[in-house]
This record gives sequence, structure tokens and C-alpha cells, in this order.
Amino acid sequence: MTTTRTGNRRKVPNDALKICPSCGEPRGNRRQSWEPIYRGNEVLGYTCPVCPTWAEPIRRTEAGRFVAVVDATPPGATKRKQAKKTTDSLGEARQFVAEARAEVAEHGGLSARELTVAKALEDWLASKTRLRPPTRRNYEAQFLPVVRAFGDKPVRELRAGHVEELIASMLEGGKRNGEAYGIESIRSAVGRLSQALGRCKRDGIVTQNVADLVELPRDKRVRGEALEHWKTEGHGPDARCPDLDRFRAVADEHRDAGAWRLTLCGMTRADVMGLRWSDIDLDAGTVTVRQGRVILDGKLDHAGETKTPQRRRTVPVEIIEPGTVELLRAMQARQAEDKLTAGTAYVDSGYLVVNEAGEPLRPELYSDRFRSLCRKAKVPVIHLHSVRHTLAFMLHRLGITPGDAAALLGHTVQVHLSTYLPESGASGIAAAAAALGSRAVAA
Repeated sequence: MTTTRTGNRRKVPNDALKICPSCGEPRGNRRQSWEPIYRGNEVLGYTCPVCPTWAEPIRRTEAGRFVAVVDATPPGATKRKQAKKTTDSLGEARQFVAEARAEVAEHGGLSARELTVAKALEDWLASKTRLRPPTRRNYEAQFLPVVRAFGDKPVRELRAGHVEELIASMLEGGKRNGEAYGIESIRSAVGRLSQALGRCKRDGIVTQNVADLVELPRDKRVRGEALEHWKTEGHGPDARCPDLDRFRAVADEHRDAGAWRLTLCGMTRADVMGLRWSDIDLDAGTVTVRQGRVILDGKLDHAGETKTPQRRRTVPVEIIEPGTVELLRAMQARQAEDKLTAGTAYVDSGYLVVNEAGEPLRPELYSDRFRSLCRKAKVPVIHLHSVRHTLAFMLHRLGITPGDAAALLGHTVQVHLSTYLPESGASGIAAAAAALGSRAVAA
């Protein structure tokens, strides 16, 4: 029987070394670098070059894949923790082991490696300390499709292909509350993911933001004259909106006529719902918007700071809508009568728009009443917010500059231009050219 010398160790039969105990493959070429497996001084066999060595925390499965398990117990921890990953190649498994051990040595654990997409989104949202509660709830709803699709996936394993699959699934029939996702919902979901991954990249957890590598569906939001609004007629001092005039005539007979005048002055529903009598200067004929009021999750009444700094503004309502102060005084007198009638049951909330018991009116009820008044006035039933669109277009026809119109409505100039004048380039150039030409002729 032929034997093989193994240094100072015991000689063993060559026949015992011909099969790899890890994968079961024959040894083949004797010049290959096979790793010997010892028990004491005895060589039990060899592992082949495509299998992990006995000292590596990697095992080869029957399917030919590799499972790496690394100790990731932080110093001082009482409970053992491990990091595990299955790969298609030995090289990938060895890379995982090296990176995991380096991270444990440097940080004392694998918190960064174990960070999931859902946790990254949660941490990103928690870092936004200045968000209003309504905005925070909105962001949570926006990234929910991401969490459902791959929330438990580690951010380091997220690829651009995963994000593309999410976009495709949302386009092809993903549902939210029984309704198909719109383009804006898809763009928002990927946008929130991009912001969370951007934070991970900043902290060195990932080397690139894969959400920025995908192509988003084209933004199809309606802008310009296509926005829902009551049509306006004429230009300059002759500009009019017959539907707005008809609505005003009917709304002036309503118990909350003063509030409807404020809506016709360009205030949002949240603006009007958040107004208190202390915000109104009846002598000066002005109303100061200091807060907004909304309903969260369909039940929680929330009053807080305005959506944007631009929304904090003082509006000269009597100048915009003459007769508004008189209607506001009538509302105030009626509420005083309601308080006398209700006695101790009356809730002195201080809000402008309240019910007969003094309780602040729910915002959705205000919208319902708006639609009812539209039908009564025999004007197109538009969304309450579309009154602001109507006023924006009216201001443009009156010749008001976009900057001044934006200030009245509580917009930034950029938002105002992109929303109401997205395609004004040609007409704007013509108007500017005519103005410069007339100056040249006069000179």
C-alpha cells in the first residue's frame, strides 16, 4: 500500500485522501492545493479548492450554495448573536465573513449590517424633528408600499433591481385602500426611500443610493389651466368669474357666511378651520393665519403650525371681499346667542367656525357644506381647494405679478409658477418683448 508523508505527522494511505469530504468530489489533479483535515496527528482527508476550509465558518450545502455564520456578539452582551448569509459562491461567502468580522472589531457589533429598509425609513423619519404631525403621517403612508415589498431586507443587500420591481408592481395593479396607485404615489414612495438611503450613505452604511439609479414614471400631475377651477372671463380690470359671484350670493345667506368669504379670499380649509376670533381684527378688516387645523387618521383633531412658513400671513379680507367684516360680526353675534341658549353646555373653544354647541366644526363637514352650496348656487361642483386655483387664475388675468399672487395665497414663487404658469414661456416672451419694444419706440 502506498503512503503519503505529511511532514512530522502520521503517514496515511493515499486512498483516504482522494475524496473531498465537503463536496464529495474526487481529488483529481494531485498538484492542486488541497487543504488537509487533521484529527490530532492524523490526516483524515482534504478539502478541495472550491470548498471552505475546516477553519472557516462556512459550509457548503447539498445544492452547491454556501452558508456563512459569523459571531456578532457585542462586548459585554449576555446573549450570543450571529450574522448569517447564504451565497452562490465561496468568494462571496468569504467576503461576507471578512466584512462582518471587520465590522464587529470596529463597531463592536453588526448594527449597520443588520439595518433593514424598514428600520432605515423609520430612523430617517425620526430624524425629521420639525415635521408637522399631518406631514409625518403622510410620509408614513407614502413609504408603506416599500415596507411591504422589501422592508425586512438589509439596506446593504438592496439593489436597484428591487426598486424597479417595486415600481413595476405598483404600476401593474398595486392597490392602496382598494384603489390603484397613481404616478404621484409611486414617485413619493421611491422619493422617501431615496431620502432614507441618502442618510445611510451619509453614515457610511451603504456606498451608493440605489433609489437614485432607477427611472421614475413621468410626473403626470395636472398643472396650469388644466387644474380644476371656475372659469374666468376678460383681462385687466374687466376680469370676472361669474361662478364665483353666484356662489358668493348664495353663501352670504349661510350661517357661516363670514367664513365662506375667507375661503373666497384664498384661504385653505386648514387655514379657515384653524382660525380663532383672536386672529381676526374686525376694526382693521384683516385676518392673520397663524395655524392650521386638520383631522388625522379620520378622527384625531390636530391644530398646529401652518404647512409652510408662507402660509403664516395677514390677509386684508375687507379689501378683497367688501362686506366681509359685517358678515363676521353677524357670525359673532349668532354664536353669542348660541352660548346663551346652551348655557353651561356651550364649549367656548374660541374657533371661528363652530357648531351650535361651540365645538369646532370638523373640516370634512365644511367641505360637504361647500358642495351643497355649489349645487344651490347652480355652479360647477368643484373641490373646495380648487377655489384657490380660481383665484390664482383671476389674479393673473388682473395683471398681478406671480410674486404678489403667491404671497396672498401663501405660496413660494417657485411653487406658484410651476403650478399655475408651467407653460407661460411663449406668452411671457411675447409680453416682455412688446414691453421692451414700446420703450424703445418711445425713446
